[in-house]
Amino acid sequence: MKISTSIRNIIRSASKNLIKKIKTKLKILLFWLAIWEIANRIVANRVLMVGPFATVERLFQLASEAAFWQAITFSLGRILFGFTLAFVVGIVMAAFASIYPAFKLLMLPALNVLKSIPVASFVVLAILWVGGSNLAVFISFVTVLPIVYFNAYSGIQNTDPQLLEMAALFKVSTYKKIRHIYFYCVAPYVMSAASTGFGFAWKSGIAAELIGVAQHTIGFNLHMARIFLQTADLFAWTLTIVLLSFCIEKIFLYFFERFSHDNS
Repeated sequence: MKISTSIRNIIRSASKNLIKKIKTKLKILLFWLAIWEIANRIVANRVLMVGPFATVERLFQLASEAAFWQAITFSLGRILFGFTLAFVVGIVMAAFASIYPAFKLLMLPALNVLKSIPVASFVVLAILWVGGSNLAVFISFVTVLPIVYFNAYSGIQNTDPQLLEMAALFKVSTYKKIRHIYFYCVAPYVMSAASTGFGFAWKSGIAAELIGVAQHTIGFNLHMARIFLQTADLFAWTLTIVLLSFCIEKIFLYFFERFSHDNS
């Protein structure tokens, strides 16, 4: 009886905390929506700005069209492919760099260049190299690769040396060391890289589509909205980008944490 009462109290407390957090986030959201609406009323020019209500209304109109979902599918597929490729290659390169110092010295200048060059410069060159259709894949890859590499390398270097000594003492296999030691030491660094990297991949990929005018993509629709001064469309597509970025990042981190938990 006492145990069941304690469980009810814990559930009740957790529910109250969750409701409190949701209310706080809703208040913050409403505050910024109010600021947006006030700014819209002050500007009072639908070419320069539209309010939240007009934006959401236009978003629902676009969502009823097949071209809207086609653009999302094309953009999302290409950017996720570039992101995933950079994620895998970055981790493999970090592992090689931790084993072979010469490899680290060899790769460091190139990765620093990739980290420093603006996306716009890359896009101009990449259009000539890979064409408009593959532009988002390439830009997402080169944007995310340095982030994943440097984070994964830091995680490997900060692995607890006492755990490694113990593994060597008991002659633990390489596979088990990777799974039970390196994985959990590197995971927080990789999760941080994934969270930051996807944001960069998403923004740079859309920018690449816009500059390269890749057809049937989100960037292409932003380009067309800009040309024809369709401000409601511009705001609606921008809201779509923000919502997709938030949802995909949360989904990715959720599954990564589940994967980490299942392999514990």
